[in-house]
Amino acid sequence: MSVLNGMKLFIIPSWYPTKLYPKSGSFFRERAQILHQSEFKIHVINSTIHPLQDIVKQSKILKNSTEFIDKFGFSTLQIEAINTAPKYENGAFSQQKKNWNNLFQNAIEKYDVPDYVLIYSSIWAGVSLVETLQEMNIPMGVSEHMKEFILPNGFTKKQLDGIQRCYNHASFIAATSKPLLEKMKSQFPDFQTKMTLIPNPVDTNLFKSNNNKPKKAITPFHFIACGLFRHEKEFPNLINAFSQVAKTNDCLLTLVGEGQQENLLRKLVEKLNLEKRVTFSGYLPPIKLVEEMTKSHALVLSSSVETFGMVIVEAMACGLPVVATRCGGPEFTIHEKTGILVEPNNVNSLANGMVKMIIQYSNFDSNEIRNYTIEKFSTIAYANSIKNQFLKIKI
Repeated sequence: MSVLNGMKLFIIPSWYPTKLYPKSGSFFRERAQILHQSEFKIHVINSTIHPLQDIVKQSKILKNSTEFIDKFGFSTLQIEAINTAPKYENGAFSQQKKNWNNLFQNAIEKYDVPDYVLIYSSIWAGVSLVETLQEMNIPMGVSEHMKEFILPNGFTKKQLDGIQRCYNHASFIAATSKPLLEKMKSQFPDFQTKMTLIPNPVDTNLFKSNNNKPKKAITPFHFIACGLFRHEKEFPNLINAFSQVAKTNDCLLTLVGEGQQENLLRKLVEKLNLEKRVTFSGYLPPIKLVEEMTKSHALVLSSSVETFGMVIVEAMACGLPVVATRCGGPEFTIHEKTGILVEPNNVNSLANGMVKMIIQYSNFDSNEIRNYTIEKFSTIAYANSIKNQFLKIKI
């Protein structure tokens, strides 16, 4: 029996599903479910500060911390607040730090002192709690997920100083992909020996391939793209690239997601006369997303930056090959037998990659793609990696 059996683990994500934004950070909730099913006794602790413009929705925000049992069976202690100093970094940080520490003390009163703490993203949970964890001699691991590590000058000096303090106390620092790991090592060379690679997991019991899918594409060729309609996802580039592909190929595109750019994207589809070829499905829960993926031939990811690209491994678990930009994470998850890599922020390169996928589709083996995904990115592999890191800690 593992020495971790029954150990109390506080999972502290820097962002998480809330009443205002129930889809934000859902992948951290899924990580908690995975570890809950392993040998840990877990509690999720989350403090979220919403943008000032959300003050009009404040009636929905919980003014005091609330505790509930997640449908997956673990307890969650959470508080939501409004950022009262959005243009004053020190003020915002002070508010975060106060809220996180008050909530953490509340959690200790309810659940006792944890044996371990797992921080998802040093900004802002890690930098807010590191002094408290150090004073209480509570071992802490950090898993990084922010795209700012990959972006030039992604962090302010205050944020960099905070990450440095966080890493000083961390027992291990995990990156989700090799490109992200290399960026972290170059920015924080003093902590290279603490850094390790722990890829994001995919539930391969949920995301399954369609064994009846033909090896050759049946027209029309069906692309699928998934994500929040935000700037860095570069959906306008995808629509423009698809427009080029559709001129000479019988193909369709389903866009799964929602977000600030939705009206812009719909207008672009209308402008390019693609209404009969492009479908907006809205946000889909995982089981519906699987259904949509199994109807599709290939996934397309058009982002300018991704630390990992969770949707890639979800599609690959369903046996889909992928066309993706070289934007960080995809270079780690995709190779010649699982997909095609293209240049980021380049409509012509993306269009050429999509045409190449249509032509070479029969060369991709869906079972081989799925088996590779199970081997590298399964929930079992993820849970074992986290366990092994905590086993190395000497309390």
